[in-house]
Amino acid sequence: MKKCITFMVTALCMTFMSAMTSNAADKIIYGDVNGDGAVNSSDATEILNYYAQSLTGKNEDSAKNILEIGDVNEDGSVDSADASFTLEYYSYSSTHKDAEGIRDFVGNTEESAKPATTAAAAQTPSDTVTTAIVNCVNAPEGLDPGEKGSIKYIINTAKLTPHDEIPLYNIKGDNKNGGKPYLVRNYMLTDETKIILNNFAKEHFTDEMTNYDRLAYTWEWLHFNVDYATTWEQYSKISELSFSEASFVHKSGQCIQYNGAFAEMMAYMGYDVYMLEKWNRPNFTVQHFMSEVMIDGVGYNTEVGERSYDSPPNYYWMWLFDSKRQEFFGLEDSTKSTEVE
Repeated sequence: MKKCITFMVTALCMTFMSAMTSNAADKIIYGDVNGDGAVNSSDATEILNYYAQSLTGKNEDSAKNILEIGDVNEDGSVDSADASFTLEYYSYSSTHKDAEGIRDFVGNTEESAKPATTAAAAQTPSDTVTTAIVNCVNAPEGLDPGEKGSIKYIINTAKLTPHDEIPLYNIKGDNKNGGKPYLVRNYMLTDETKIILNNFAKEHFTDEMTNYDRLAYTWEWLHFNVDYATTWEQYSKISELSFSEASFVHKSGQCIQYNGAFAEMMAYMGYDVYMLEKWNRPNFTVQHFMSEVMIDGVGYNTEVGERSYDSPPNYYWMWLFDSKRQEFFGLEDSTKSTEVE
């Protein structure tokens, strides 16, 4: 009799465990549209791609379940807002291991994540799918630009044209172009990068901040919050990411990441920004990357700087829009080569 009872109990337990396993396997993870078991930036990209296809009526059949899984804000559609929330949740859950599900997260943060209704929102380019991404970057008009002729005034009154390309120029003193600057490549702002920039802006920028204030804040935030990826193990985790994802999401990088993230913010705001690949030391042995913005024919150099230099006498390895440190003077004498080195 005891053996029979034991057998029955064991069978019931196995049936219960089997049911639990089946239910767990069938559990929907909202936001995980690629089905890899986690909600991350790849899902945000897929959601945005799906939305772009929906605008042209070219949704793929393989994405038929995305309407249920990708609709993280439960508004009945899958669009750029869902992509933005997904990326926000990924950033949040990366540092909060006890994070609730994405739909609960969206419900708790939806008020702060609603699209801005300022005049700046209308400045988003209208000829791309990114029109649905709220441009929280450009400061509202009517703010005090600062004293005429000052760096603040120059930055605040510069003509802005949002764009996706950021050129990189090699300015090594003994490069293959005889030491003259040449174009190496163009970095591109992706929709995913724009979402990251908007999320950063929504969290940190206020309506009382001018464009100079916003850039100064970004510059300082990158300096104090991005950890230098000293080892290859650390760098390999972020080397293939956009500068903004490495810096603003993972908070890790080297000079090309944190200076590149600053350049991406400037490009998205509309500044004529480019990056520079230079080599320091008298014999050009130490590679370094920085950014520069051109306004009315004058270059203003910026260095985010790495925190290990934050002690006298090296503290000054950090500057913002310094025309005296201009490194690049245009392509007039450097048209001989545009090859990727």
